[in-house]
Amino acid sequence: MDLDIGRDTLMALAAVAWADGRMAPSEQAGIRNAARQLQLGEDDMKLVEQALTNSVSLDQVETIRMNRLSRLFTYAVGAWIAHIDGAVPQAEQDALELLGDRLGLSKVARERAQGAALGLAEHQGADFDLLKLRSRLSAGLSQIGNE
Repeated sequence: MDLDIGRDTLMALAAVAWADGRMAPSEQAGIRNAARQLQLGEDDMKLVEQALTNSVSLDQVETIRMNRLSRLFTYAVGAWIAHIDGAVPQAEQDALELLGDRLGLSKVARERAQGAALGLAEHQGADFDLLKLRSRLSAGLSQIGNE
């Protein structure tokens, strides 16, 4: 299954990070690192940079055309960004739940995606390796049904 990740995944990360009304420096660093790893084009990179300084919401994120693995990946990195600064305010947790709903993910899929991301992120912080997460999701989570 192909993983087509781009601007909308990063906009979702920004929306989760902004849910509590602020963008922490660790969240900014994590999103910038993700954008570099995903090798976004110049126009998409400008939008991401704007999202780091100006609040965005999940209403601005296109999720309909994402395939199953891309939706799992987006949720997993959303969970990572929510946890990156050590605490998950209720507003960010609520945004993550809304993201899961918009992505059409079951509770089991959300738990497994979050577990995969947080297991890898435990010692990586803002230097989170998205390629390792993609590999882990491809190997296991892409097989999750709609439990």
